[in-house]
Amino acid sequence: MRLTDLLQQHHEEIVGKWFDAIIAMYPAGSAEFLAKQKDRFRNPVGYTTRASIEAVFDEITGSMDSGELRRALDDIVRVRAVQEFTAAEAVGFVFLLKPLLREVFQKHLGDQILRQEIVDEMVDLETRIDQVAMLTFDKYMECREQLHEVRTKEIRSRSANLIDSLNAGSCVSKCKGEPFNDDA
Repeated sequence: MRLTDLLQQHHEEIVGKWFDAIIAMYPAGSAEFLAKQKDRFRNPVGYTTRASIEAVFDEITGSMDSGELRRALDDIVRVRAVQEFTAAEAVGFVFLLKPLLREVFQKHLGDQILRQEIVDEMVDLETRIDQVAMLTFDKYMECREQLHEVRTKEIRSRSANLIDSLNAGSCVSKCKGEPFNDDA
């Protein structure tokens, strides 16, 4: 049996375990909610996580199209980039897949796992996962940069509005309708 066949046969099991491992990174109450609430509007984080990892898994076991991978990673990484995760935690969900796959392989292949062609396929699969992790990190950094830019623009806007308010207030109180003069 080839690993790709095994992965296709156990697709739902693997993605389900991967999802469970990812939501286990959240605090207990949040993790329970993310696991149980299936409605995409009541639980957008859980829904997005599940949909994203399913698409990522399909690419890992399929064509590894970088455009499709970037689209699949976009939503989950955007969510994780604004949450209280370190960079390692935010992108580390990709690496949670490796031990899950090893567990499935051991369970379903037993001693066959030592055959050279299986070992070669496992190495290829883990290399694909590493490539996804690198893409995930790039996407995470892109999202954090965008978040930083938004915050910087907001601070500049607030500062400009505050300065305008202070200048307008100073002129009215000091000059009683006359133009502001710094020498007064």
